[in-house]
Amino acid sequence: SLYGSSHFDARERERERTQGFAQELGSFPQAAAVAMYCLGHPSKTRFDGACTQNVSGPSLASMSRVNGPLAFYRQYAASGSDVLTMYHCALLPLYYIFGLLYVVLKALILNPPCLQCFLSPLRVEVDVDIPGSSPRERMAFAKPWYSTAPRQPQYQNIWLRATHLPERSLWMELQAIAYPWLVLPPQSASGVFDHDRQEWHIVSSWWTPFMVAGWVVVGERPDQNGWMIAGEFQCWFFLKWLYKWLIVRILETYADQMATSISTYDDTLAE
Repeated sequence: SLYGSSHFDARERERERTQGFAQELGSFPQAAAVAMYCLGHPSKTRFDGACTQNVSGPSLASMSRVNGPLAFYRQYAASGSDVLTMYHCALLPLYYIFGLLYVVLKALILNPPCLQCFLSPLRVEVDVDIPGSSPRERMAFAKPWYSTAPRQPQYQNIWLRATHLPERSLWMELQAIAYPWLVLPPQSASGVFDHDRQEWHIVSSWWTPFMVAGWVVVGERPDQNGWMIAGEFQCWFFLKWLYKWLIVRILETYADQMATSISTYDDTLAE
């Protein structure tokens, strides 16, 4: 099928992870085992020295197209219409309120502009299975996937939604830390598509209404062997554990849900 035979069986992997959790319960104190389970047992996420692809970050061409503060906020103010296109109208005021909170929190505590030299970088790579057995097929799926187009029925259970708004040079995301109990309203950062590298380049500064500061590249792995989300975030060294926990909870869960949807759909086609 289009989805390729190379995709792993997500349900089998989930069974193995559950068995591993049961073994940990017998080997460690229960509190430690539960904490490890809540972290998510990252199997597709790598941090710092464990990163293998060494993505260089957004290209100079992409950075030249990233809006400055005035142009960014002009487009951000107008992006409420896109929020209404994709989400319930109740999320519209939260989109702007939480955006303001992110900026204040980063400016004063998480990423103060006058203390940037004291922040530590956190590199991350997340492997994500998406439909397609070649780079061309995966890109053919990704372009509508990262648009405002409605999702196909088999992907309705995926919590995270990332959307590129090319006419605004914005990247909008709806993230869930623990669905349905803790879902964050949509948030936006600068985002452009690099046609030469066939990648989406996302940049978030301290003044951007996005929960973290740094850059993200979304696209084919440099070795052309699958899809990947790679990035580098700036944070206080003593908060790295929290950033890692959030990344695993949000992106690893997203990768698992994507794999499960593909596997389920492949099984349906085979029947």
